[in-house]
Amino acid sequence: MNRKEFIESCRDLSEAELLEIAVRARTMAEKRVPEEMTALFRRLDDVTEVEEIQVETAWGSSHVYVVQEKEHSTDKRPVLVNVHGGGWTMPHTERDTYFCRRMAVRTGCLIFDADYVLAPEYPYPAALEELEALFDKLPELCKQYGGDPERVILCGQSAGGNLLGGVLWRGKTKFQPLAQILCYLPADNYNDHFGGGELDERGMSTEYYGFFYNRVFEERANFDVSLALTPSEELRGLPPTDIVTAGKDNLVEEALRYTKQLEAAGVPITYHCFENSRHGFLVNLYDEWQEGESYVAERVAAHLK
Repeated sequence: MNRKEFIESCRDLSEAELLEIAVRARTMAEKRVPEEMTALFRRLDDVTEVEEIQVETAWGSSHVYVVQEKEHSTDKRPVLVNVHGGGWTMPHTERDTYFCRRMAVRTGCLIFDADYVLAPEYPYPAALEELEALFDKLPELCKQYGGDPERVILCGQSAGGNLLGGVLWRGKTKFQPLAQILCYLPADNYNDHFGGGELDERGMSTEYYGFFYNRVFEERANFDVSLALTPSEELRGLPPTDIVTAGKDNLVEEALRYTKQLEAAGVPITYHCFENSRHGFLVNLYDEWQEGESYVAERVAAHLK
């Protein structure tokens, strides 16, 4: 079954069936986390702390993790906002928290880790709208936790990177970040990632996630969904952007196309491909994750200068 045929078959599924598929995928994903990875998650407990809060916004109540070093400066600190991946469908996990702990230690930033609403329960554009409203509250959050609202950097993993790109293109939030770092993001959800070929099990999972997020296929051509389709003139004025990709990821080509669109728009841009890595390597702790972590920390430091 190719992509077109698979998407057509999804149209016949009921809401209950879609939710059942999503819940099963979430359960299976957690079972696949190796024990040695779980053990790593505890390594920074002594030097970092995590607080779960609910932030009331114009959208509703948003779940946010506040991650910081236990011993930190009393001066206003730079802020990193992390938006996790998972195909708009998979929940925030300990892997995401551990990434934020590492970034807190490596950069000295106060971290706000956004746990946005998921599809299929909340399809497009719910997550975008929630993040827009949450970003409007960032100056208040920064003041509450000792962060500097003038020095905020956004970092998105996979679908999180896609969401950040969509939020900034829409321009509906008053908040303006210093920069954004987008890691192995899906940048073209309209065209076929698989070249018209037969979908394997992973490919079907990917396409389920896309269908959960965009029930109406035509929505995928929207520029806040498929960033690489955005005309360069509509990208002007975006903040400095770093694109991080993985050479063994089938999303790499579309992320590169988006990079070129940003370049044509005059957006300050860096592009770095970790050639020997797979999708999600930064949070899944495989391949070149340590090199990738160092690179992201270096980009944060460069923007803060």
